[in-house]
Amino acid sequence: MSEYSYQITADSGCDLSLEKCVELGVLPYKMPFTMDGEPMTDGMTEESFREFYGLMRAGGIARTSQINPGEFLEFWRPLAEAGRDVLHISLGAAISGSWENACSAAKMLMEDFPGWKCRVVDSTSASAGFGLMVMNAAANRDAGMDLEANAAEIERTQHKVQAIFTTNDLTYLYRGGRVSRTSAAFGTVLKIVPIMHLDYAGHLEVWQKVRGDKAALRKMVQDVRELAIEPEKQTLVISEADCPEKAREYGEAINAECHFRDIFYTHIGPIIGAHTGPGLVAVFFSGKTRE
Repeated sequence: MSEYSYQITADSGCDLSLEKCVELGVLPYKMPFTMDGEPMTDGMTEESFREFYGLMRAGGIARTSQINPGEFLEFWRPLAEAGRDVLHISLGAAISGSWENACSAAKMLMEDFPGWKCRVVDSTSASAGFGLMVMNAAANRDAGMDLEANAAEIERTQHKVQAIFTTNDLTYLYRGGRVSRTSAAFGTVLKIVPIMHLDYAGHLEVWQKVRGDKAALRKMVQDVRELAIEPEKQTLVISEADCPEKAREYGEAINAECHFRDIFYTHIGPIIGAHTGPGLVAVFFSGKTRE
């Protein structure tokens, strides 16, 4: 990473693997969570993802918490001491308080280390939509874009990152307050499948409801076709919560209609998966400005 003039950092809510972060030259903060009250840390590896969903499928209850200012201070202090400026892209502020805490920590460290710079950008996104922005920031840096220009470019395009989610298991949406107990019960019986998206600020909303998995797939293909801008010039990013075969099915169906340049598959890690549960598929791409 030392060949870069500044360091890009992110939290593991971006749902990029540790291996991918190393490849990109991105330093990730591995976020903590608990499973049935036991402290754990997002390992950001294939093995840790499988372990996490195995525990959830066995009935485990996962809880997450925001990164506090002290944790950010500890994370960035070695970079500040080395005089290495930072561009930090954060899990959406509408989802987590981590962005606000990152801003507070950056301000404190810049006061302690005059001349050191830390720019904190709210992704207004989650999972691999946030990860797509991290990948774009790394590409901008590699193309020679300086820190301030890179931060401005990510902020300029943040609301153009479209995020669409679907799952046929309403249990975790009920637990997270996204659907009522009654809706979850009737939805399960009637095979109602919600299609969710992120609004302009980054809140997760139930956007549409269809009946059955095949209808959900058809609707998602239609939505991507209507919202994507120049798909042939970009990567379609698909993340999945322990359902890789379903993710591949969605990726192939969407690409057959929309013709993206390529497809990048990744896992939904424990920070997002704690709230969605196993079985969720999410697609991310650049498109029309979110509403």
